Amino acid sequence: MLKAATAIVVVATFSSAAWAQSEGDRIKALEEMIQKQQAQIEAQQKVLEEMRTALKTVQESGQGDGTGRNRVVLSRDDKVKLSIEGQVNRALIYYDDGNASDVRHVDNDASSTRLAFKGAVQATDDLKLGTTIEVQFESNSTADVNQADNTAGGTNNFTERKLEIFAASKRFGTITMGQGSTASDGMTEVDLSGTALVGYSAVAGSGSALSFATSGTGAITGNPTVGAIFSNLDGLSRDDRLRYDTPNFNGVVLSTSSVDGGEWDIAASYSAAYDSIVVDSKLGYANQSGTRTFPETILGGSISLRHDSGLNLTAATATGDDDESTRDNQKFWCGKVGYIAQDLFRFGASHFGVDYGRFDNVAANNDEGTSYGLQFVQLISDWGTDLYAGYRRYDLDRTGASFDAINVILAGARVKF
Repeated sequence: MLKAATAIVVVATFSSAAWAQSEGDRIKALEEMIQKQQAQIEAQQKVLEEMRTALKTVQESGQGDGTGRNRVVLSRDDKVKLSIEGQVNRALIYYDDGNASDVRHVDNDASSTRLAFKGAVQATDDLKLGTTIEVQFESNSTADVNQADNTAGGTNNFTERKLEIFAASKRFGTITMGQGSTASDGMTEVDLSGTALVGYSAVAGSGSALSFATSGTGAITGNPTVGAIFSNLDGLSRDDRLRYDTPNFNGVVLSTSSVDGGEWDIAASYSAAYDSIVVDSKLGYANQSGTRTFPETILGGSISLRHDSGLNLTAATATGDDDESTRDNQKFWCGKVGYIAQDLFRFGASHFGVDYGRFDNVAANNDEGTSYGLQFVQLISDWGTDLYAGYRRYDLDRTGASFDAINVILAGARVKF
């Protein structure tokens, strides 16, 4: 009996010791695990803090899009901020040339599908250096759709819009070099109506490649296109150039550019906000005699005024001249009345517009083209989306010929990112 009791005590003693040792090991292992987790948490907090600091720096440097949504990604140089932005713009177009009609799926050439990479660095307190690479990809552009071909038109690849570098100073102005807007680009296209997406002074944009049909026969072969008749003579557009813009003097900016091929231009812009009216305007002169024989020079401008009530007015005009040519001067003018309703829908402003324009001698002497249009653009601000619809009519009066009018309806959506 004593031996049995002794055995029980010995076993219990060893069992207690083993349990104590096992529990101690578990506590120690648990402490080590907690320490490792704490170290991981601290490392994650450090990474999050670095991300917060980087984001704050980006926001303070103005690299966002103005809506609190930053478009900045990492650059291979941590001093240079790189942003990526773009848009997709798709629409349906219906046309009727008086003889034939059709519905086509298009990319809206007025604001094409595009992608842009923008890099910038604040070199000093006053000097900012940067670069822009912007390309577009238009599948079946409104600039290419025509009655003779019902298949997808266009180059179906990326084409250049901007490939440039710049140096900007508030004291000395901005120098830009490479492919991009010349000084006179946009001189006839100032528009504060918010409806330029579906209608502005470049009225041909809704159906540039459509041909006028001969009255009675409906024939289109060899007939002029909308784009050939309705030109808004908008300077030298985008090109390879060296451009200089002065600092802003109380709303006035003077610009000039020297373009590859010998072309050159000058322009003056004025923008200001008064008590209840915003004004935007531009006047430009372009000499393209280095690459074109007619017109050699273009003088044009545009102005737009927007009242706090939403009412806005826009006007544009230009003339193309060549003293040595037998051609009459090319001329155009157009006007628009618009209205912006802020409270029609809670998700964004509603823009309305109606315009009328006349285009003389653009393709040939005594040609008279007239066009009027109706526009509607609805913003969906939180989604970066614009919905739009527009109607346009084109008429051509040419000596010795008779053409039917062309009617076009364009409706679609643009989504920005």
